[in-house]
Amino acid sequence: MGTVSGRAWLSALSLVVGAVPAFAQGEPVTPDPMSVRRLVDVTSEPHFEPDFNRPTLPATAELNGRLYFLATARAAGTGYPFEELWVTDGTPAGTRSVQAELLPQDTRIDPGSLRATPHRLFFTATSPGMGRELWTSDGTREGTHVTRELNPGRFDGVGYQAPVFVAGDFVLFTPAGMGETEFDLWRSDGTEAGTVPVKDIDPGRSSASAGSFVRAGDTIFFTARSPQGLELWRTDGTEAGTRLVRDLRPGLGDSTPLQLTAVGSTLYFTAEDGQRARSLFKSDGTEAGTVLVMEFLTTSTGPSLHHFTALGNKLLFIISGTSQGIELWRTDGTLAGTLPVMTLPRTMLEGPPGVTLVPVGNRVYVMGRGGASGDSLWVTDGTSANTVRIPRPTEFGLESVRGFTPFEGGLAYIVTTALGASELWRTDGTYAGTSRLTRLPAGNPSALPTGLVSLQGALLTTAGDPWTPRALWRMERDDAPPTFVCPVARDVASNRPEGTLVRNLTPALVGNPSQVSVRTTHPDSSLLRLHQPTLVTSQAEDATGRLAYCSTTMTSRDLTGPAINGCPTELTLGTRSPQGLTFYYPTPNIQDETSPDVLVTYSPENGSVLPLGTTRVTMTAKDSAGNVSTCAFPVTIRDGQAPTRACKVSEVRVEAEGPQGAHAYWPDPTPTDSISSQVSVKSSHASGDLFPLGLTRVEVISTDESGNSTPCEIQVRVRDSRPPLLTCPQDQTLTTAVMTGTRAEYPLATAEDAVSAADISYSPVVGTPLAPGLHSVQVTAIDAAGNASLCNFHLTVAYDPTSDMRQGLGCSVGSGPSSGVGWVALLALAWTLSRRLKDGRPRG
Repeated sequence: MGTVSGRAWLSALSLVVGAVPAFAQGEPVTPDPMSVRRLVDVTSEPHFEPDFNRPTLPATAELNGRLYFLATARAAGTGYPFEELWVTDGTPAGTRSVQAELLPQDTRIDPGSLRATPHRLFFTATSPGMGRELWTSDGTREGTHVTRELNPGRFDGVGYQAPVFVAGDFVLFTPAGMGETEFDLWRSDGTEAGTVPVKDIDPGRSSASAGSFVRAGDTIFFTARSPQGLELWRTDGTEAGTRLVRDLRPGLGDSTPLQLTAVGSTLYFTAEDGQRARSLFKSDGTEAGTVLVMEFLTTSTGPSLHHFTALGNKLLFIISGTSQGIELWRTDGTLAGTLPVMTLPRTMLEGPPGVTLVPVGNRVYVMGRGGASGDSLWVTDGTSANTVRIPRPTEFGLESVRGFTPFEGGLAYIVTTALGASELWRTDGTYAGTSRLTRLPAGNPSALPTGLVSLQGALLTTAGDPWTPRALWRMERDDAPPTFVCPVARDVASNRPEGTLVRNLTPALVGNPSQVSVRTTHPDSSLLRLHQPTLVTSQAEDATGRLAYCSTTMTSRDLTGPAINGCPTELTLGTRSPQGLTFYYPTPNIQDETSPDVLVTYSPENGSVLPLGTTRVTMTAKDSAGNVSTCAFPVTIRDGQAPTRACKVSEVRVEAEGPQGAHAYWPDPTPTDSISSQVSVKSSHASGDLFPLGLTRVEVISTDESGNSTPCEIQVRVRDSRPPLLTCPQDQTLTTAVMTGTRAEYPLATAEDAVSAADISYSPVVGTPLAPGLHSVQVTAIDAAGNASLCNFHLTVAYDPTSDMRQGLGCSVGSGPSSGVGWVALLALAWTLSRRLKDGRPRG
């Protein structure tokens, strides 16, 4: 990696960031590798994280496999806060407050004062009737006591936040400087006899203000004020071994050593020697070996050196206040080996607790906390090429780091989103080695996870959840603990104007989901307010007490477009204009569960002229959330103008040509159409067809290219209006010898008709008695159509008495007077008829 350029490394970073698991997101193939268990609920506020004003001082102390820590509690009656002593061995039974168990009532331990040697616990505290003194404990009531009361009575024997430094089996500490002792440095092994003064560093003064203790190899370095000023000292815990290392600023001036940091057996620090501004020094514990490494042009308002951290055999440190921002440097103790590593973002120093450097193995993790843009984590091996930022769990997120500790050769750390979702992560300084270990209790904004401590292979933190105000939690590696499929954020579709009525929002579980009870802060029928991001926390607990958490920021949003009800499938409209039709959209029935006002737009515009043919039109409904629904359908504008009537005549009358009827003819149909260029004509009969007798309706339909049609009708009437051709026989004379006359006898008439047979009738009919005289026979011929023809002929009945004789002789003659009279009458009638009828026609 040392041969990779910075640009190439950043390019690699851009490729792998997407592969790093996202914060509370995705669907893990396997469960998270660590389980979470509740140790005990607490009403106080435990402190697992150092005070940011003294970040190098530990907040906890481990003794005999048990972790001691302080928790802020409230005094009964007064409600004043005080630090309560707790202990845990990582089990629920072994986690408890030992304040009342080990200490006299109303004893108050100073925060940040817990220290542990291999066999005893040390701390500073006050108790009734006694000032602040150094205490010790072996974990029992009998073994918990003041080491030695340096200032009997109510006055303090040690100062507030006085340094207590573990030096093997004993501790070094400084007195308050206001009691009987004149010594500035003490040591204690936890017994009264073993609590003894080491050296009076500044004789005659109240205090040497000894502090900043650091062990470098076998030497303990510290700073103290003496007649030579505030300078660098060393001690081995004896008076003879406690001495000034070097008076860097000779005379009464103070060199004021700061940032004392051990790198192996070498001490690095900054100081002002009076010849130059504050510069970088190193020391091996001897006067000759305490020398300048490099001078930096620092002033009270300019650059400053801080955050000294050992990395192997080198020292890392930060220079701030430069024009470049924050510069990370390294040194190997030589001028040539003191070089800048990388310029870090200026925002890393924006707010407390600021920057923290955590050495783990051959890397140093640079934690930037309190910045307005969120906390950040960097890793470096002291080279520019391998100084990179570890990707945030969420891209461009504003997570805060709530605790961190070395763990399994890397760094474990807690990240929390702005809304309070928390997760435990681990990194070994590589992208592939950065992953989530588990999700932590969340959902209680007043009790976010704070601090992280490693104990016996497990990790401990303190936090609350929606069902527990605050508790201690243990995280350890486990096989298939329950794990939620948990997105970091989720938009939930609103189902009512005020938001979303929850239905089945509990996330799914992977791992070992059998016999798991699940609860959530937002069960079914609860309401998520519209557009208000809400942290929804779910908790699952299996039969062994393993807990799984999922905290998702859910936001009720209008995710669905308005409903356009009754959208047509298609429309077909007719027009009488060759240009098309002015189209108006049907009035839409639009409903939206959230937005009272919906914007409706049209394409093409409402009232546009659509041409003949098919045009796809669209109605678009947009709600206030920007959701869009469309209603699109084809509109076909067809030729709605039918052609004109094709018939030129409405009736044709023809005379029957025979029994089959007659041929009828009419003008050719010529329809017109204002839109279609071609019009077809269909007729049920053609002109010139043979039509039967009677009325025949001829249907003529003219149809244009769009299928519009116009019918018309021609009534063809074939009639038989001609009477039969009737021919009467010639006039006939009948002679009778009977005076009264004879019966009518005559030949039949003939009738001819081209269409139908004629029915002939006679009056009088044959056989009718006729008196002598002239008779007219009326003949009528009527065809099937009712047409009639008339004709007549005369019958003369002549009386001849001798006709019988003549018949015998060939004639017939009447006799007697009556016969003569009859003849006369007959002749008279005959003459009369002959005057009235001529050729069978009556005379007027």
